[in-house]
Amino acid sequence: MHIKMERQSQITQIKDVNNFFILLVKNLCICVICVICGFKCFFTSLGFTSSDSFANDLGSKPIWEISTQETSLARIVLKIAQESYPEIDIEQYIEKLNTIIKNIKTILNDEREPEKIIKTMNSVLFKELKFQYVQAGGLEYISLHKVLDTRIGNCEGLSILYLCIAEELHLPIYGVSVPEHIFVRYDDGDFRKNIEIGYEGMATPDSYYVNMPGKRISQMSIKKGYYLKNLTMDEVIANIYLNRSIIQKEQGNIENALKDVNRAIELHKNDAVAYCNRGVIYEKTGNVEHAIYDYNKSIDLNPDYAPAYYNRGSLYASMEKLEKAIIDYSMAVSLDPNSILSYYNRGIAFKMVGRVDLSIEDLSKVISLDHTFAVAYAHRGLAYAESGESEKAMADFNKALEIDPNHAETYMKRGILHADLQHFDDAIKDLTTFIQCVPNNAFAYYIRAKAYRGKGEIEKSMADYDRVIELNPRMAGVYYERGQIKNQLEKSREALMDFSTSLELFPYNPLAYLHRGNTFKKLGEMKNALRDYSVYLKLNPNAPDAEEIKREIEEIKTNL
Repeated sequence: MHIKMERQSQITQIKDVNNFFILLVKNLCICVICVICGFKCFFTSLGFTSSDSFANDLGSKPIWEISTQETSLARIVLKIAQESYPEIDIEQYIEKLNTIIKNIKTILNDEREPEKIIKTMNSVLFKELKFQYVQAGGLEYISLHKVLDTRIGNCEGLSILYLCIAEELHLPIYGVSVPEHIFVRYDDGDFRKNIEIGYEGMATPDSYYVNMPGKRISQMSIKKGYYLKNLTMDEVIANIYLNRSIIQKEQGNIENALKDVNRAIELHKNDAVAYCNRGVIYEKTGNVEHAIYDYNKSIDLNPDYAPAYYNRGSLYASMEKLEKAIIDYSMAVSLDPNSILSYYNRGIAFKMVGRVDLSIEDLSKVISLDHTFAVAYAHRGLAYAESGESEKAMADFNKALEIDPNHAETYMKRGILHADLQHFDDAIKDLTTFIQCVPNNAFAYYIRAKAYRGKGEIEKSMADYDRVIELNPRMAGVYYERGQIKNQLEKSREALMDFSTSLELFPYNPLAYLHRGNTFKKLGEMKNALRDYSVYLKLNPNAPDAEEIKREIEEIKTNL
């Protein structure tokens, strides 16, 4: 299941820099619960009934009798699929399913030994009919009719198929959920065996699922029956709604995504994953209070579920509650030591609270886990630059652009470092590349203007200052600097206007008074010059040139 670790960081761009969750699925049997494509849903049309299991007591009916009268799991899931595929002929697929069931029934004959029953079902489905597992989301991999047509399904799709067959054969086989995964279990009270359909029915003990990195299950959650229990029919159906909600969210169908996840929670009230995903949806709608509530609820239900801490931390980061964000990222890292994004975001948060050393440490950990994570190099380069390690910073910026030569922001960062090192040609080149990608970034023009000025290309510098002011006319410092350049170009009256505008926006810059005073003096407006020199000394009485300015004042007074 795709949980919301979909942003790189809430604090660099970073609302929905959103752009990815790196799921490290390293264990053989655990798969990502499949994501279903979004489609319109009508909850009231299904008429679900609650049930404690799929299997009836073995003595209540002939063991292989196929019931066609009562509402079955197969009919329910086909009705759900029909909302997206209206052309489905439900009876056709019921018949197709019944053909498989009759085949298994014939082979089993009167067999009642659980191991042999499981072996027969696995053999028919995976050896004879060659149903295949795929670790991917998508409606086609979870919808029963598609699974029957293509004989390809993910963990959800193949589990539903298995459960539909077991229900009609009145076998004590149940769905079982763990965070981000579903499998099935044979459990008649005396014999119990987990069946991993993703791997052709391979058996796995409960303990296998407890400590999966990032998907751990707390002992409290197990004792309270939130996970690793036999699911009711409603709870199995809840997984379908949850998956459909996730894919609708990814497609931007937020309203329908919220409806589906609400339905999932209504049917399965103790699923931490569902609350975590609903928190993501609320966050996307700007409902921060509800998002925090759902992340908290997810953590209450399963205190060992790392994505809930990551998501809450990212939300705190977007709210500039960086200390809380760091605590949550740290918890996510402790639960999932390979969580690249948790280290990455915590590294950025550390830098923002002034702990550049810890930022470098976290970003180095990210790079050790993923040598191709370009933006991690870029942010570590920025941290090195802030700590005065220019060579390391430059090496990281170069590496980031080697990996991803189209990442505009890295050109910006490297350009700033070049400018700081007075490598003006390199700075201009990088900033020009950035501006070609992001043409309306005032700060980029500002840094390039300073680089041109440092290089002595005054006209080009002026053009960039003009562009900065066009994009952001409220930057006092830019008017001050442009005024200096206008003085260099012998445009004294225009320089006066810039210094005056700068002081209107920020009347506490002593240097603006000094330069305006010098300009007034140059134009022969001595009273105005005297006034500005006096304010300069009042604001900056210990200026290095204070004595010189005092003499200038006395000279002006003498000549007035």
